[in-house]
Amino acid sequence: PDILDILKQISTHHLTQYQLFFIIPSTSALHGKNIKQFTDPLSPSDLVYAGKKSSLTGTCDLQAGILLSRELIKQVMTEMAWCARNRVSYDQSQNLEKCVFYATKVKCHDPFDESPYKAQKYKSSSTPFDSALLFYGATSAKTKNTLLHDLNVHNEKVFNNDVKNLDANIRAFINSSKYDIVVNWPTGSNPKFKSTDRFDRDVSLSFNQTHLLGDDEYDPATKLDDNHAKDIQEILKQCNIQSDDFNSGWKKVDATRGADYILEGNQKSNEKRLASKECLAVRELANPEIVPMPFVTESFRISLIVPVMEKDSQKTMNMLRSFAKNSIENSERIFLMLVFIYTPERPDKNNNNDFFKDVKQLALQISKKYKKKDKVKTSSHLLWYSLQTKGLTPSSIELMDLVTHKLDDKTIILLGSPDMEIRSDYFNRVRMNTILGKQVFCPIPFVEYHPAIIYGKKRPTASLSFNTSLGHFDTLNHHHLSFYKADYLLARSLIEFPIVKAESELGDKVASANKLPAEKEKLCSLFMHSKVHSLTAPEPSLRLRYEEIFCDQEIMSELQMESCFVRRMRSFGRRSQIAEMVMNKEQ
Repeated sequence: PDILDILKQISTHHLTQYQLFFIIPSTSALHGKNIKQFTDPLSPSDLVYAGKKSSLTGTCDLQAGILLSRELIKQVMTEMAWCARNRVSYDQSQNLEKCVFYATKVKCHDPFDESPYKAQKYKSSSTPFDSALLFYGATSAKTKNTLLHDLNVHNEKVFNNDVKNLDANIRAFINSSKYDIVVNWPTGSNPKFKSTDRFDRDVSLSFNQTHLLGDDEYDPATKLDDNHAKDIQEILKQCNIQSDDFNSGWKKVDATRGADYILEGNQKSNEKRLASKECLAVRELANPEIVPMPFVTESFRISLIVPVMEKDSQKTMNMLRSFAKNSIENSERIFLMLVFIYTPERPDKNNNNDFFKDVKQLALQISKKYKKKDKVKTSSHLLWYSLQTKGLTPSSIELMDLVTHKLDDKTIILLGSPDMEIRSDYFNRVRMNTILGKQVFCPIPFVEYHPAIIYGKKRPTASLSFNTSLGHFDTLNHHHLSFYKADYLLARSLIEFPIVKAESELGDKVASANKLPAEKEKLCSLFMHSKVHSLTAPEPSLRLRYEEIFCDQEIMSELQMESCFVRRMRSFGRRSQIAEMVMNKEQ
C-alpha cells in the first residue's frame, strides 16, 4: 500500500487514541523492551520522524521501520493535497520524506543523540539482539519464524540472567543486613501470612487431576474447573512429573501471597516403583491494578420491586410496617412497588373477594399517613401493580419486562422479596455498587435456617442477626439484583427471547415452550451478554427470613430440580445442628 494512504487511514481511525505510530513491514520482528526504552522519554508534543537513514538517499528506510508522532501526522495531513501531487511512485521512503519536510520542515533524525534509532538486518545465527528496536529482512515465512524463535530464545536468556542477578542481590542484601531477615521462597516473594484469628482457615486442600477435596463444606469432592485443571498440568510440566506418575497434591491459597502447591509423584521404571518425588510451586499474585470507576453517591433514588405470591401476604404486611418505620420515617429515597401475582384460581382484583385485600389496605393506610405528614412531597412512597398469570409463575425476566417501562429512567431498580429485612446499610451498598453503563449488583443473601432447628422452643428474634449458627449465604438464590433501566433494556435486546409487553403474553403450564431456557430464574446472567460487569458477592446486610423451598417437577427442568434439591437441603441448618436435633429425638 502507498505510504500516504497509510497516513490517511491512521489520521481517520487511530490518531486520537495513540501518541506514537510505528510503521513496519510484515516481514520484520520487534524487540518490545528496547522500543519501550526508546519511546518512554518522548513527549506527545514532539515532532518525531525517526528511522534508519538510507546510505544512498538519506531518507528513513521504510524496510527498517519508521516512527512518527501524532503531532507530526496532524501537520502532515494539512498538506496532504500537495504531497499527493508531488509524490514519486517508485520510492515510498522519498515520498514520505518530501511530504514530512514540506509540512513540518523536519527530516529523518534521532530524537536523542545518546540513544539512536537502531534497526538490524536479520542474518541467521549471526544477528545480535541486544540493542536493536527492529529486525528486518526476512525473505520467507520460514525465515520469519526462525527470526521470531531466535528473538524469543534471546529474551528468555536475558530474563533468566536478570532473575539470577536479582536473586543474588537480594541474598547479598539479606546476608549483609543487621536485621534478622528471613529468606522467603522463592527469593523476593511475599512471606506467608500468619493469622492470629481463629476463624481463618490455615489449611491446605488436597487434590488430584480431577477433584479438589474439602473445598466445599457441602461436598467432600468438588470437580476441578478448566482453569484449575490447566494450572495443575502446567505445574506438573514445570516439575517434570508425568501425569501417570502424579499421586496427589495440596493447595493453599494466601490472599497476600498467591497459591502454594505441593505435588507428589512416583517415578516408575520397567514396572518397578522408584522413590517418590516431591515438587513445590508458587503461583504469585500479579501487581494490583486500580480500575477507574465513575463517581457514585448514596443519594440516588431506588425503586424496590417486590413480587408477592398468595403465600407471602403476612410476610409482605410485616415488610410494609418495617419499610414505613426504617425507610419512610428516615426520609430514605426509596420507592416500593408491590407486584401482586394472581393465579387463575383467584382472579379477583380490587373487590371484596381480592385475596390481597388486607395487604393493599395496609399499603394505602401507610401511603396516606405519610403523605399528610409530608405535604411538600407529591410523589408516593409505595404503589402496587396487579399481575394476572395463566397458572405459571412468571420468571424474573418476564416480571422485569412488564415493570421496567413503568419506572423512571434515572432510578436504580432493585429486585427484592417479601422475606427480606429493610436495612438502610443494604440500600446504601446497592447505590455504591450499581453504576450506570458499568456495573450491576447481584448480592448473595444471608438466609435464615429453619426456625425449629436453630431456635427450638424459643421465640425467633424480631431482627435476624448475622451469625453462622443462624443462617448461611445462599449462593443458589438468584432473586436479588440491582441495575439501571437503560442497562437492562440494552442487555434484554441482545437475547432472542421476545420481550413480554402484556400479561396476555405470559406462558401457562400447557404452553411451557415459551419459557426462557437456562436463564429462567438467573436474571443476573442476562447481563453476561452485554458489556456491563456483573458484581456477585456475599452481602451480609441482605438478610432473608426462612422460607420453605418447594421443588416442582412439573415446571422445573432436570438441572433446576437438582439445584432446588441442593438449596432445600442446605436451608434447614448446619449439619451439626441437624445431627444434634436427631440425637435429642432418639434420646
